[in-house]
Amino acid sequence: MSLKNGKGCCAMENQKNNNMWMKVLSVIIAVLIWLLVANINDPVVTKRFSGIPVRVINEGVLTQKGYAYEILDGEEVNITVKGKASIVNSMSITDFRAVADFSKLSVVDAVPIDVTAKKYTDQLDITLGNTNTMKIKKDEVVSVSVPVNIITKGKVGDGYAVGRATGTPNLVKVSGPENLLSDAKEIRAEVNVDGITHDVTATDKPVLYDEDSKKISSNQIEFDTSSIGIYVELWKTKTVDIRLDYTGKPGKDYHLTSFDYEPKQITVAAPDDVLGNLDSITLNNISLEGLTDNYEKDFDMTQAVLPDNVILANDDIHDIKVKATIEKITSHKLNFSKKDIQIRGNENNYTVDFDKKNEYFITVDGPSSLVETTDVKKFAPWIDITGLSAGEHEVAIHVKDLDRMTVGSTAKLKITLKGD
Repeated sequence: MSLKNGKGCCAMENQKNNNMWMKVLSVIIAVLIWLLVANINDPVVTKRFSGIPVRVINEGVLTQKGYAYEILDGEEVNITVKGKASIVNSMSITDFRAVADFSKLSVVDAVPIDVTAKKYTDQLDITLGNTNTMKIKKDEVVSVSVPVNIITKGKVGDGYAVGRATGTPNLVKVSGPENLLSDAKEIRAEVNVDGITHDVTATDKPVLYDEDSKKISSNQIEFDTSSIGIYVELWKTKTVDIRLDYTGKPGKDYHLTSFDYEPKQITVAAPDDVLGNLDSITLNNISLEGLTDNYEKDFDMTQAVLPDNVILANDDIHDIKVKATIEKITSHKLNFSKKDIQIRGNENNYTVDFDKKNEYFITVDGPSSLVETTDVKKFAPWIDITGLSAGEHEVAIHVKDLDRMTVGSTAKLKITLKGD
């Protein structure tokens, strides 16, 4: 009886052990099935993220030694991230933090870049791309004094123009990397004057520009002031005459036919005490000395020497168009007959008989466009017989003087005066 009981207990024990292993095996199979299903529904994927900005920390390692720096490479990085699709596909570049710690600067001026995820850190595998260090160039810190230039925006009210625009301070001390400040030209501060008809007071932050009018911006640049005080004076405008003349003579055998310029007036602005006495602007004379061709040129009013405290007020008109027409002097023979000759001084009422010639002539010198188209009648040829007695005489032919033409020679003719 006891033997049977012993065998029964062993059988029961074995059955329990078998059941336990079956349970463990069931759990393992369930886990494997779950993992298989999970991997099918949420597989591990790899995704590339580009253009992650790199933040610099511990810059004091350089700045405390009097150095600035220029980043040559490594301002942004690309990474490859491996992890569950449900996590990776929901992320963007803003979910990652890229840091270059300047306390780890190497002897070759390179700083290792460390990229971490802001969440799911232990579930992601992050690999940097080709750029894994920030390469810099150390530079000396220098200080320069840069002039302030006030920039006005907008169009002031009708009848006014921007006169003086001053900044306080008018010089700003700027400190920063030598390579950035070597091209520094000016500090600009802006103010809006659109529609304004009175003086303006304002402030603006200083902005640094180079010789090519490009902004110089860096967190390593420091100004000795955080704001520029701005004062803009508005001056009244007035339209005044332009006076422009010429000097010199064209080349030999050449003649100035015409000299003109446009416009004849221009709008200027000035303080009230100056504007009241201003009626005209006299520009420097144009030299025509020795010229043998026409003169055509735009006179740049922005380069003109204006009276003190007088400025141009019209942005649309800055050029004065000057034109001088210069022609070669030529000689031209003009023929005329007896009927074209007037008789003066015939107080004795003589009968005047001309010689037997049918034609006479005069030689005219002047610009070709004039002498080749002129008519002898314009010269009104005449003879003067004042005081002459009856009989034969030789008299000169006289002509009227005409502008820009010279009579080089005139003929003489024989006449016979007969009394009643």
